[in-house]
Amino acid sequence: MRPKHTVFLFSAVLLQMGIGHSLHGQSPQADTDFFEQKIRPVLVEKCHKCHSAQAPKLKGGLSVESREALLKGGESGPAILPQKPVLSLLIKAIGHGDELTAMPPKEKLPANVIADFEKWVQLGAPFPAARTNVAKPSIPSWWEKVAEKNLLPQDRSIAQAVDHYLNDRLTKAKVKPAPAVGESVFVRRVTLDIVGRIPTVEEVKAYVSSKNPKKKEKLVDELLASAGFVRHQSTELAWLLMDGSGKGAGKSGGKKGGQAGANFDEYITRTVATNRRWDQVFKDIILADDATDEANGASGFLRDKIKDQDRLVVDVSSRFFGVNISCAQCHDHPLVPDWKQHHYYGMKSFFSRTFENGDFLGERDYGTVSFKPSKGETRQIKPMFLGGAPITEPETPEPNEEQKKAEKKLLDEAKTKKEPLAPPAFSRRAKLIEEGLKAGQEGFFSRSIANQLWNRFFGRGLVVPLDQMHGQNPPSHPELLQWLARDLGKHDHDLRRLIRGLVLSDAYSRSSRWENSGRPNPALFAAAIPRALTPAQFGASLQFAASDPESFKLTITPEERQKTIERLEKTGQGMASLFERPSDDFQVGVDEALLFSNGDRIQRELLADGGGRLIKHLATLKDRRAQVEAVVWNVLSRPAEPVEIKLLGDYLEKRPDRAVEALQQIVWSLMTSAEFRFNH
Repeated sequence: MRPKHTVFLFSAVLLQMGIGHSLHGQSPQADTDFFEQKIRPVLVEKCHKCHSAQAPKLKGGLSVESREALLKGGESGPAILPQKPVLSLLIKAIGHGDELTAMPPKEKLPANVIADFEKWVQLGAPFPAARTNVAKPSIPSWWEKVAEKNLLPQDRSIAQAVDHYLNDRLTKAKVKPAPAVGESVFVRRVTLDIVGRIPTVEEVKAYVSSKNPKKKEKLVDELLASAGFVRHQSTELAWLLMDGSGKGAGKSGGKKGGQAGANFDEYITRTVATNRRWDQVFKDIILADDATDEANGASGFLRDKIKDQDRLVVDVSSRFFGVNISCAQCHDHPLVPDWKQHHYYGMKSFFSRTFENGDFLGERDYGTVSFKPSKGETRQIKPMFLGGAPITEPETPEPNEEQKKAEKKLLDEAKTKKEPLAPPAFSRRAKLIEEGLKAGQEGFFSRSIANQLWNRFFGRGLVVPLDQMHGQNPPSHPELLQWLARDLGKHDHDLRRLIRGLVLSDAYSRSSRWENSGRPNPALFAAAIPRALTPAQFGASLQFAASDPESFKLTITPEERQKTIERLEKTGQGMASLFERPSDDFQVGVDEALLFSNGDRIQRELLADGGGRLIKHLATLKDRRAQVEAVVWNVLSRPAEPVEIKLLGDYLEKRPDRAVEALQQIVWSLMTSAEFRFNH
């Protein structure tokens, strides 16, 4: 548990940066946007099968198709009580409360999605009617208006392009950007982003004292070449693709995927370690062929989702192409004329012939997808890429009973022998790869991953939300996103190169502090956006902050120092499972608050006074000023401010009979501060 006699006199010091997020009142349009972007897609994808007009029978008598239906509720009573999420049965059900039937029954929604529903109910549960007849605007989509000839030349660096487009927009908005952060803050920021931990004291001091004019490039290249980069980026990539089932990803409502999930983790780690090009990763995952060493384990993505093909089509569309078409499952998208119901089922057709056979996936050469439009008769649909035309494919009749028996015999034999199945002469999944990466369509693919990485390193996407990349939701900087997508395609879809370019831009180095009144629109990127640490970052950073700084001294051999760093990074991955993945409107979760208030693990792992720990090292320093300077350096990765030296020094001076406990209280307070919890 945390140290006794916890003091709060440090609050003014620890919160001096003003980092934090709070919810403010929203406009009616903002409420509508929140519902359409965060709530309606989940209701359609996860609830409509059992709780809408498309269900053969309303489960529990509950419909989720309107606010009135939710207020009326079902057999258990009203599903929502506006502005009272804690008392709303819907919130209890999606939280898998013991007293109610869990919704969805097979897997709990991720924590950030549950938080969105709680916020929605707190807002009063706005539920605008779906618009099924939206006239297509006469204006062209944003990417049609971005002329290739008007983009910066291809020979510019990524950093140059980023700064050019952001500064151009700031100039037009008459906004002066925040100044660059101090060097110690930059080292902390880039180390957290690239290797997923705070830097050691020696790493920060070495950078600050260096006179090398290229020291920023040198630091970034060293981080990108480290084992920590492979570990951290593997965790982030697994989260992106599997929604939280990757190692070190933190708590999630998603399932782990068993052996398939474990093998997929190994595959992702290999792809990051070898810098496998992103388009090849897409091919590996969709083909799901584990026969080669490079692609072994990639089938885990499809195997994790194949039994729920609606989930599969939404995940593929959103993860790889930045398009969430779940709203088009039951009707044409209510807000986006680009996405019709036949587009949804056209994408689903690419996977409809895929099935699981023992340890392997197979694909038949027959089978069709049918759907009933909101108006009209049931119709069959051919494979169709997003916004494209139906795919031409060979006609293959349904097999007769004898042929089905023969097929089953072959499948059973392959399952017994644990042998993979030969792909059909025409593979719909292979055709999806061809369509998704071909000239003209490839922009979906490249723009999506560029936007995903931008969001990770800048705290906000160029397109927000990340899975709403369509003509009616233009980016904040259309030319920049188009330039990044083009550059990515021209350079073999090299994600490591893109990461390097982003963090070397001047924009990435801007301070998160805004000294003037009226902080500008975050879409301008005039100042850095503080980002709550991910579970992996937080877990690893706690381990480093609690460690004896002497363990990383540059006087020990590089091999010994690297072993210590790798050991702590791995230990941090284990601690990551204790924390929730932060949502956009971050608030410390109840479990995390209880862990730091009463958790024995915090005392045992982070505040122990044994060898190799910070508390032991601090106790050897008899000078109070030295103790304060050491603890601030170790936990916050910067030198202590004079006011901190005074306040914390006085606190220690008054407790000579409880010296170790007083040090533990200070370390605990710094670890739970906003300055430590955020990348700022």
